[in-house]
Amino acid sequence: MMVSGPLCRVESSFMTEAKSYWRLVVFRCVSCGRNEAFAEESCAVEPREDQIRATTYQAICRHCGWQGEAHGISAVEMRSGVERRTAIRNK
Repeated sequence: MMVSGPLCRVESSFMTEAKSYWRLVVFRCVSCGRNEAFAEESCAVEPREDQIRATTYQAICRHCGWQGEAHGISAVEMRSGVERRTAIRNK
């Protein structure tokens, strides 16, 4: 009678860190006049101000519900950031 133990596999793993960037652009609403028209966007690289200002966005006013195009050059505020996701991957 042959007894065998459980098979053990050793795998090496490494940590990866994925980054995704986002930008939030605030506009003055053309309907109600409040600074509550927002456009959000994710991107693969860190956004630069000149790129944000050169883009046309689909904005939505959170106060009155207006929706339409807004040009980045007319933005009253710009925010950007990075979201990091860490994962363990097997080799």
